[in-house]
Amino acid sequence: MFANEYSTCNSPASVRFTRLATWAGVVLLFLHLTSTVAFSQRVDKASDVPRPPNHAAKHIDPSSTFKVDCNKNGSINAELAMLTNTSMTRGVTILVSGTCNENVLIQGFDRLNLVTASLGTSINDQSQGTKATVDIEDSQNVTVHGFTINGGAFGVVCGSTSLCYLSGNTIQSSVSNGVLVSAASNAVLVGNIIQNNGGAGLVVNLNSSANSNYDTFQSNVDDGIRANQGHLFAGASTVQNNGGDGIVAIYHSDIRLGGCTISGNLNTGIAVLRGSEAGISGTTVTGNALDGSPGSGSVVRELQRKQYHRQPQWHRRQLPATVPGYTGCVDEYRRRQNQLH
Repeated sequence: MFANEYSTCNSPASVRFTRLATWAGVVLLFLHLTSTVAFSQRVDKASDVPRPPNHAAKHIDPSSTFKVDCNKNGSINAELAMLTNTSMTRGVTILVSGTCNENVLIQGFDRLNLVTASLGTSINDQSQGTKATVDIEDSQNVTVHGFTINGGAFGVVCGSTSLCYLSGNTIQSSVSNGVLVSAASNAVLVGNIIQNNGGAGLVVNLNSSANSNYDTFQSNVDDGIRANQGHLFAGASTVQNNGGDGIVAIYHSDIRLGGCTISGNLNTGIAVLRGSEAGISGTTVTGNALDGSPGSGSVVRELQRKQYHRQPQWHRRQLPATVPGYTGCVDEYRRRQNQLH
């Protein structure tokens, strides 16, 4: 189009300009195609390289990657201290291998990836249950991936307005809760197994939030998941065989569940209490026990709002005794009134 427009001019300068513009367009198109092919080849090659499955992975810089082998006197805490002392607290990856017998404190970091370099890498409590095994405080975009985390007062703490990503870990045998998200912090959990802890599997409190996807919370002494003044979204996670409720929301918490399986818990499957609210879709709640009666699913008590399967919101006195697709979803207020009569 441009060549035709300029060709109406008879001046040699216009002709020269037209030819230059045409050749420049050809060159630019060639360079664009070449760079596109090269980029696609780089993407294909990069896709073969194992990466930690987390949001912070795109920030990994090979020049800021460090290795710790705990079987050769390496220490995660020592590496963190070195990085802090040299002001290298942003965009750092630590590849860890071996058995690490220490309580790890991560504080004041941004875009830190703590990733296993080999299978079977573990972090083990050395405080006799008085400290968290992994404690993340005042940090942003911290990823912990692939570890077996044993013992501690808590397995993992995400606190002090931190943003934490936990993926592919086994977190077990803590004195209290497996994972604690507290003090206006946010955590994303993907593909973890959180089991055999002395408290709940996951606790979200004090205006914090957690997003759980494809996690398993099992055989914990207390609840599988508890939101206490917190916010929870769980998608395709399994909550089973815990000693308390499967999932409980209390004190003005809100929970959203999609595609979860909640079964075999010793109290209710889902409990929504004291001004909390829940939105639940496509979730199986079965085989839980309420007051010794196997098969009961959910209890709601002192409720503000509740949603099931995208139905309109009901107040407590309007909530149906049984919600289709659930086992024994009962209004606790109405259940107790029936017992009195």
